[in-house]
Amino acid sequence: MDKGTIHAAARKALIAANASYHAWPAQRQEHFRATMDDEAQNRVAAVLLKDLLGIECTAENASAIWHDQPDSKLNILNWARLLTTGIGDDYLYLNESMQEHVSLLDFQTLHDYDYNDHLYQERANKKEFKDYTPGDYYAFRFSCWARLIINEQLHYATLYSLAGYLIDEINPKGHDCIQALIPHDYIEGPQHGRQEKGGFCWDMQTDAAGQEQQLDELNNRWHNYTHQRWLELSQAFKRAEPAVYSLDKHEEGEQHRDYIFTNEATLKQIRWKHFLADCEPLLADTTALLKRADQETATAETWLRQTHADIMENFDPKIVKLKKKMKVVIAPGALDGLVDEDRSDG
Repeated sequence: MDKGTIHAAARKALIAANASYHAWPAQRQEHFRATMDDEAQNRVAAVLLKDLLGIECTAENASAIWHDQPDSKLNILNWARLLTTGIGDDYLYLNESMQEHVSLLDFQTLHDYDYNDHLYQERANKKEFKDYTPGDYYAFRFSCWARLIINEQLHYATLYSLAGYLIDEINPKGHDCIQALIPHDYIEGPQHGRQEKGGFCWDMQTDAAGQEQQLDELNNRWHNYTHQRWLELSQAFKRAEPAVYSLDKHEEGEQHRDYIFTNEATLKQIRWKHFLADCEPLLADTTALLKRADQETATAETWLRQTHADIMENFDPKIVKLKKKMKVVIAPGALDGLVDEDRSDG
């Protein structure tokens, strides 16, 4: 579908959201896009479904119809939707939950947003866990999903810290290594699927051919390793020169790009409303980054093999670590659209 059709549909959808939209100054238009309520968003969705896919619907059922669309059609819908929700030069939209009455416009730089999120997480952890020890702030402890327009094309983006990116690179390879060391699968437990008040019971159990306890110990140590390694890397990169690494991912029918920021100082130099322009002078060659990722992976796999050998040699099955049993109840529909949620949300 050509860009002109997508832009025309977005302009029409914004009129459906508020008939006065195109008469407003640019600043008010941007604020409206960033803070649009559910009712207006549903009117936007109804117009986009009709004009781009030929699907007749109302604002009342547009959201449900949107979520039923196959991946092959979501790219066009998400492109048009970005034009009705994004901010700044690049129509950037951060696909992350925010507190009520807060939008991306409340944060000038990436650091403003990330540090605020850090404080929120710290307050939540302190409230949840009485013995919680506050942690120091480091850039992007967890990656963020975003959408933006690059060279007049919709791009999905993942925003990382350098430390977080390296940990995200070693994690799947580490799990592959664990699978090779202790082959295992997940099977339904006796309570899985049982109806409970408010939903159904989630009871998936590990089958490791009698090595379940050893696997559990290896997984626990791996979790501690990755957390400690993230902390070490974050501390090591804290005083590095500000830099941004950009990596394109090749995914069929979609444009996806990773943005990797060295540290807190880098985040302070990138404004949400001028994202690409602020990244441009800080872009660095990715050769050293990719080499470092390979080194971290090799080191982690060596650690896993050594740790596995230690567990197999010294593990005592008579010593069982106490664990608090937890029953997980899943609400109906809670898992719908969990896979590839970033691309399919309305």
